[in-house]
Amino acid sequence: MADQAPHDAIVVTGIGMVTPLGEDRESSWQRLVAGDRACRRLSHDELIERGWPTGSPEEWTGAPAHFPPQTRSADRVVGMALQATGEALTHAAWSPSASATTAERTGCVIGTSKGDFFATSQQFQAMSASGPATAQDADWLACWPHAAATTIAAAYDTRGPLLCPVAACATGLVSLIRGADLIRSGACDVVIAGSSDAALHPALQACYRRMGVLARSDHPVERRCRPFDRDRSGFIAGEGAAVLILERESHAAARGARILARWLGACMAADPAGITHLDPGANGLTHCIRTALRLADLDAGSVDYVGLHGTATVPNDRSETRAIRQALGSAADQVRCSSQKGSIGHLLGAAGSVETATTVLAIRDGIAPPTVNLDAADPECDLDYTPRHASTGRIRTALKLSLGFGGHVAAVLLGEP
Repeated sequence: MADQAPHDAIVVTGIGMVTPLGEDRESSWQRLVAGDRACRRLSHDELIERGWPTGSPEEWTGAPAHFPPQTRSADRVVGMALQATGEALTHAAWSPSASATTAERTGCVIGTSKGDFFATSQQFQAMSASGPATAQDADWLACWPHAAATTIAAAYDTRGPLLCPVAACATGLVSLIRGADLIRSGACDVVIAGSSDAALHPALQACYRRMGVLARSDHPVERRCRPFDRDRSGFIAGEGAAVLILERESHAAARGARILARWLGACMAADPAGITHLDPGANGLTHCIRTALRLADLDAGSVDYVGLHGTATVPNDRSETRAIRQALGSAADQVRCSSQKGSIGHLLGAAGSVETATTVLAIRDGIAPPTVNLDAADPECDLDYTPRHASTGRIRTALKLSLGFGGHVAAVLLGEP
């Protein structure tokens, strides 16, 4: 499905973030640019907090999110989404509850790849102990995937469309695309869009380990996730959230809002080659990139930076590289690229929103964040991945890619204001 024709003026006016590197937008961004790493061994207390069995002999690693204690609840997904939304609305200087018309013209699209597993297990235990269902069991709704979206809509009194996309690891970017589509269709003037996810749960970690996508333990924890490196073996899971305020440009201009970036064109597609890997020929992702360029009325040479999905799995890093080369042709040699997963881990359902948020910040500051832990690139991964250190230079147009287990593929082009 393609989204966003060039004549639609949609802009980004606010960003909020909760990541393993910081509890807000700027601290997360500055540490990302500095090349800091958040992947580490989880402490005993962190394991217990997330519902892990006590006395586990195995080493479990992850990239836990930073977010203020006052926003925490049994449901980490909702807590992080609320924190990111509050920061994004403040950044955009926008209040959906200013009037009935304002509320009706503000949409909310907050996705997650799943519900909060820890909160769900707690509710199972509570309901099992209490016997037949009661009115108090409405708390069960907090465990459903749409919990963050409905909580935010209620907290900020949005009355426009309310959606919760679920698209595996592409959920974050798909949520942003759906939010832009609501503006393009005329349903909204402003959309609160993003995603939140928390995957540091024993059941999920066991699944990823069985699927063979987690990094091996033959490097120090902070260096195990090695996107595009010839010695890469997979990712380390993390948790986080990001929310962007998307707005019709004329609406933003009328209220004097600061524009951070322009939404130029996007595409969603399917690549059903496998559960965890892309088609080796990368045809689906290549099509997605080319369609986004066509909708934005841009040529391949217009792209200055690519925010990669970069999971550090052997087949997907190669396929992603191949898609960029096929879609951009000779222009791919001049494009700076980077993957953030060596720094913050794979945030799964939140990866697309957090990485799109940092792509907007890359445009704002003219900085391509580094791909950490990339010491020697795979010979089949031959782009400029901005290894180890950030690169400065104007970014007029950026491409962000997201890939999801099961075949979800998404791309968006963003431009400077």
